[in-house]
Amino acid sequence: MNFKQYHFYWKSFSELSSTELYDLLNLRQQVFVEEQECAYIDADYSDQDSDHLLAYDGSQLVGYLRIVKPNFKMNDGKQYSGPSIGRIVNHTSKRNEGLGFNLINEAIKKCNQIYPNQVISISAQHRLQNYYERFGFSAVGDVYLEDGIDHIKMTLKSELKYSFSEKVSNILKTRNVYLFGGLLISGYLILNTFIKDINEDAFNWVAKIDNTYISKSKFENYLESIGESRKGGLLEKDIDMVLDKLIDEELLIQRAIDLGMLETDSQVRSVIIQKMIESILSEIDNLSYSDQDLKNFYFSNKDFFASSPKLQLVKLSFDKPSLNSAKRAQEYILDGDFVSAKKLARNEVIDLPNALLPATKVREYIGPKLTEIAMKLEPGSVSELITDTDSVHLLILLKKEVSVTQEFNEISEQVRNEFLKREGDKLFLEYLENLRSWYDVTKKQTS
Repeated sequence: MNFKQYHFYWKSFSELSSTELYDLLNLRQQVFVEEQECAYIDADYSDQDSDHLLAYDGSQLVGYLRIVKPNFKMNDGKQYSGPSIGRIVNHTSKRNEGLGFNLINEAIKKCNQIYPNQVISISAQHRLQNYYERFGFSAVGDVYLEDGIDHIKMTLKSELKYSFSEKVSNILKTRNVYLFGGLLISGYLILNTFIKDINEDAFNWVAKIDNTYISKSKFENYLESIGESRKGGLLEKDIDMVLDKLIDEELLIQRAIDLGMLETDSQVRSVIIQKMIESILSEIDNLSYSDQDLKNFYFSNKDFFASSPKLQLVKLSFDKPSLNSAKRAQEYILDGDFVSAKKLARNEVIDLPNALLPATKVREYIGPKLTEIAMKLEPGSVSELITDTDSVHLLILLKKEVSVTQEFNEISEQVRNEFLKREGDKLFLEYLENLRSWYDVTKKQTS
């Protein structure tokens, strides 16, 4: 089973592989030329003087933008004194999932890092003006026509990197809160004299709704986010505004719980599950691995990394208690009686298409584990019984086409993405197994 996990990479033009360059040009043309019907020269010779941000979902490029260096004169005559962010694009299948927001945030951080205290420019589509204003951009001048679409220039002042504590400290000083803080600490010390085993965490909050606390760290993170994204930085009024916003959010969440939405609303449950998956898979960012690990993974899965492996196969699945049925089906298949074998298998919601499919597409139907096994089968052969948590599977490989395997150095980024994807799959499955041991799970017989 695959789960969404985006990985972001910054690269200069010289660091881009030929595959990466082809992929980003293809994605730009899919959206700007085909979808938006703009007949223009996308390869404008500005890419060589840009930093490129690539966002991957596994091995697929799904998001992109570039930062053109300051004072570079483009073919269309534009020239900005500071860095300019452009070619912001995400794949049609990833719209409204926050990918664009993350791309722009990454770009602003990059500009703060390599072009501090300069003006960042965007030639924004006019319909997206309000969207970019969320990041602190301001419109400059009038709307103009570019490639048949209304645009407007927008700018944002890049900031020097100051610590968040310095920013908040300056605001807090103006509010004379140090005296209050001193009284609070004194009160704590007095209480601690009389009350043993006091829970110090109980003091680390900024608001409380019934028995639910809004933590100080969450409050500070919100303030930091605003301070880093807004052109003018953090303002005094932000403190009360953010605190009220957090209280309102918690009130709504508490009411949703009281109304039973966690149990009855499928959309709410779906969002929570997705966020849990993202939280679990975020641990993959801390995974330690070496180039040798990637090479070992590559050599163990060379068939998978062939330039265009294609498979035509059939998958039969059985509920785990029906192990005898699975064995009989295997015997039927070996005797050439596929019809009888299929009658023993359970009905699938989605069957594999009766055609040669790329391995990456096969994976979408049957998952990484079964795809890996299928890649090792010979045409006309039947797999051994394959068991997972709830099912038993049989794979029958009908046809197989494998092109010449590409060398590791040619596809090292693809190998890395696939390695991380499979490690993420393992991490998630291990987490689920642990949950089954942490909680008391009882299955009631349904037949």
